[in-house]
Amino acid sequence: MEVRNYQSSDYEQLKALYLDSSTFGGQFDEARDAADRLQKKIEADPDAILVAELDGNLVGTVSLIDDGRVAWLFRYAVQKNQADALKALHDKAITILKSRGHTQVLVYTPVGNTELDNRYEKLGFTKGGNYTCYWKDIK
Repeated sequence: MEVRNYQSSDYEQLKALYLDSSTFGGQFDEARDAADRLQKKIEADPDAILVAELDGNLVGTVSLIDDGRVAWLFRYAVQKNQADALKALHDKAITILKSRGHTQVLVYTPVGNTELDNRYEKLGFTKGGNYTCYWKDIK
């Protein structure tokens, strides 16, 4: 298995990971996850989207949101039974964020999702409070 930077040629496989509800809840949103949006992201920061590849297939991904002040793991989607990919993506993301001076990283998870709670606790995260994210279309 290899963890590497996302390339635009990975888009269809990445989208499939996002659409697969078993990877982390089926989080795909055209407003955030369209091919051109991802392309702009990696042009600005090639390390912003990482993928785990096994035998030519993407088995996991994580995006890094880093604005200099705060760091988030976003779209952390990994196929079931791919614990090695989960850990390898985590480790690579943490290495990148540490190199940028961050001393803390955050990740959202749906309230009441014990599977994701267990995932992040096993990776050493501390559970915070329950929050709701609001959003608004600004077309």
